[in-house]
Amino acid sequence: MKREDMRCGRTAIKPGDAPRGHMRIKPGAVRRKGGGRRAAESDARTAPAVDYRYYRLGARECKRYYPIAGGVAVMLGLLFYHNPIIAAPMALLALPCRKYYEQYLAAKRRMALSIQFKDLLASVSSSFSTGRQLPEALTEAADNLRLIYAEDAPIMQEVQYMADRLIRGRESEKAVLYDFSDRSVCEDVADFVDVYFTCLTTGGDTIRAIRRASDQIIDKINIRNEIMTLTAQKKYEARILSGLPPLILLFLQFSSPDYLSPLYGTAAGALVMTLALAVQAAAFCWSAKIADIQI
Repeated sequence: MKREDMRCGRTAIKPGDAPRGHMRIKPGAVRRKGGGRRAAESDARTAPAVDYRYYRLGARECKRYYPIAGGVAVMLGLLFYHNPIIAAPMALLALPCRKYYEQYLAAKRRMALSIQFKDLLASVSSSFSTGRQLPEALTEAADNLRLIYAEDAPIMQEVQYMADRLIRGRESEKAVLYDFSDRSVCEDVADFVDVYFTCLTTGGDTIRAIRRASDQIIDKINIRNEIMTLTAQKKYEARILSGLPPLILLFLQFSSPDYLSPLYGTAAGALVMTLALAVQAAAFCWSAKIADIQI
């Protein structure tokens, strides 16, 4: 059976439908087990169904982003050209740069979800081993993850959202899990969902298969985290090297302004500075791609 045939009852989420690519739903109460039975609800009044493929800056984030990005562009313009007439329009570079900043935030949020998904797998696998069904496993996972993560963590919001759809909404497991797999754009989530429904369809040993699949996915996530730790130093070094040329240029302007005077006030000097600025931007993007290792 094709994966598309199993995605029943799902409505596609488009990036322009709501801020940050999510819808608002009314959350339900999730029962806690063990000790006294009492309802545990999220602090937020609404639970977001986030589309992790996209990220849209909110109003408050835009108020911080545009002044900072525009100010940095103007400062670079003054540093490289010494001409306010050229530097002032460079503030408009914040508009196209917003797209790349949102892509960076979306990738950062997907990475956080992937790392946190490891703890969800461990909790769900343990619940399946004791005979729990998926709704009960997600409810227990919400209680366990609450000890590690805050309520606004991506994995906490997703677990509460899925548990609410399964328990209160009475939706099918296929619709809920495949919706999470599509929105997360995470290979680890897709692998787990495929293994889970393959076992249910073929009648295999679900508990054993899920335990083995969970162990393999957790090992893969651990290896990815180790690689990220090893490459973190190189990423910071690349950022430092990308910021050195403007700092050196600033130092020369204060220490020996006559040395750089031929580069300002002439068409040839403006051309050289434009090429230097373009090379600086290309080197920054190239270093970010080299350090981005996909597993």
